[in-house]
Amino acid sequence: MTLRGRLFRLSPQFFGKEISITDFLENHVAPKKMVVLGEHHGAASIVQLQIRIQERMAESLHIPPIVAPGNDDGVTNHNRDARPKVRVIMEHFSMDMQGILNQYHNGMLDTQGMMKAYQAVGTEGHNLIPYIPALESAITNDNLRLYGGFIPRPYARMLMQDGVDKAIEEASTAGYIPKGETLDGTDAHYLFFESLLTGRNMHMDAKGDLATDRFRKMFPAQIIKDASMAWCASSLDRILNITGHDKMLIVCGVGHMLYSHGVPERILANCNDSSLHVVKSKDDMLRIACLPVSEGKLSGDYSESPSEEVVSILKDAYGGAESNAADICFMYEETLQNSDDEDEEIRKETQAAYDRVGNTAHLEGGNMKKAHGILTSLNYTQEEIDYAGVDAVNYQGVGCPHRYVQIQPGHAVLDMGSGLGVDSLIATNAVGSTGKVVGVDISNECVQHANKRAKERDLAERLRFVQSPIESIGDKLEDDGKEGFDVIISNGAFCLLPNKKAGFAECHRLLKDGGKISICTTVIKDTLEEGLEWPLCMQTFAKMDELVPMLERLGFVNIEIDMSDSLMEVVEEEEITSEKNDAGDNESESTREEDNEPAITRDEQDNAEEGRFKVHNEDGQKQFRHLENFDMNQLCARVVIKATKKQSQPRR
Repeated sequence: MTLRGRLFRLSPQFFGKEISITDFLENHVAPKKMVVLGEHHGAASIVQLQIRIQERMAESLHIPPIVAPGNDDGVTNHNRDARPKVRVIMEHFSMDMQGILNQYHNGMLDTQGMMKAYQAVGTEGHNLIPYIPALESAITNDNLRLYGGFIPRPYARMLMQDGVDKAIEEASTAGYIPKGETLDGTDAHYLFFESLLTGRNMHMDAKGDLATDRFRKMFPAQIIKDASMAWCASSLDRILNITGHDKMLIVCGVGHMLYSHGVPERILANCNDSSLHVVKSKDDMLRIACLPVSEGKLSGDYSESPSEEVVSILKDAYGGAESNAADICFMYEETLQNSDDEDEEIRKETQAAYDRVGNTAHLEGGNMKKAHGILTSLNYTQEEIDYAGVDAVNYQGVGCPHRYVQIQPGHAVLDMGSGLGVDSLIATNAVGSTGKVVGVDISNECVQHANKRAKERDLAERLRFVQSPIESIGDKLEDDGKEGFDVIISNGAFCLLPNKKAGFAECHRLLKDGGKISICTTVIKDTLEEGLEWPLCMQTFAKMDELVPMLERLGFVNIEIDMSDSLMEVVEEEEITSEKNDAGDNESESTREEDNEPAITRDEQDNAEEGRFKVHNEDGQKQFRHLENFDMNQLCARVVIKATKKQSQPRR
């Protein structure tokens, strides 16, 4: 097996010095009793490395012969239960899944059966497919044993909702953390944790002067994972390490081990415990941090190691030789999938889903009372709601773009991602008889429904809808787009837009000089945790801190990201209760991308396929149960992006 990556030492004396895989395995891995592998989830190169590490650790076990009772001729046997093992503790499995892993080891479950059982529990949500080679390597080697290392995710949610004391009590009673655990963390650990969420360069801001305290409440939810994995390791050492010669490989995200924060510090804190054998001092532990770099970065000749280029990369990532981030860095190249293929797949999925929406929009069953409550909560005026009329039940969106731009009589308005046409209808009332509104949507069925409703309402002369991906409208607007638009609105469509830059560039192209955009969308405030299965909508959300620079480069001015109504859950007027959708959001948001039929209820018919279609159904909610443990208001925000196309300077 060829390793796709390169290994560099991080100790002060040898910082940046490359070592071979043979040197690494023989002189760094084999002598150690514990290896902590800090990974980026799902990277094939890291899984390869894990296999090499666990197999070399298994080979290096000291297996003393056991003399058979009553056997005086020196013949020995090896009792498999009494032999030392390499205990491979992975964060991808929670401790309550150990029964699944035991059945997997014992042959009662094959790989597919194990994965189905994992998904049936549903609380962790990691994509296990990249790890199959490492898992199968472990179950076919008698000297390796797999263990779930993290506390079940619902305890993190309990901590956020019911408080630290309640979570500690319940988790310690269940045996997931030790009695007396307080979930306290050092200031240095918090500053590291905060930097992971905000992207703050902790090496440029060593004292944390630029750090924010807004993640203090979340910090114990991180520590409870660290505490559970350390407790799992010490419990296995205390209970199963009969010979005293066991070794351990801990596989966790780099955020749980860099600078010895998290899992290593809690393990090292117990090294004086006489009942433990694996780690008696820091010298018994090898810490490996994985670092992705862009393609081409590892093609250089580093024979005269350490090279300036490698040292520069390592300093940028870890802060230099004295930072003690880890012992070894495994540097590997990130290989991205074909983005064009991915974009096209997202478009196809989106179009198919919303074609079903358009196909069922004409059916009875919409809840006008609920629609009124939702639109009022999102700051639509009574006049706008009244004008929408019965079409209000087909509202899809994440906000109200009309509040953030002044649409005037005579204006030309473009609605990008118009869906079933509710916002376009409201804009038509604002532009009056002298204006025009054009809606564009990827779904042909939605466009057909919206054009039919425009005709039925005698608005077809100044309101029409066109089928097209919104980031590549081209000349499909015909004469309507020649003079440009005064205002472009959008409500939720940019959430699922694969190429955000192309979408905003199309806005800029289609606006008149001085024209304005009002784009209601949902963004990611913090990085999504790697290795988990996230809904398609959340995977394609824009990152909030990337929006302003992108819009500036495209030529927009007066850019503002309005967060005045940013919460992911909206309380409807008259306390109309909505159920949570699969991304942890709320159906009352009426989000085009997250629920898609928030303002209507499914008509009770014998054949559900004939009912009003809803993109995220109960099966989707089950698929993403593991996300219930996340506070969506910490991860995401509903925002309105406001900007103006710069006026061209007149020629002199």
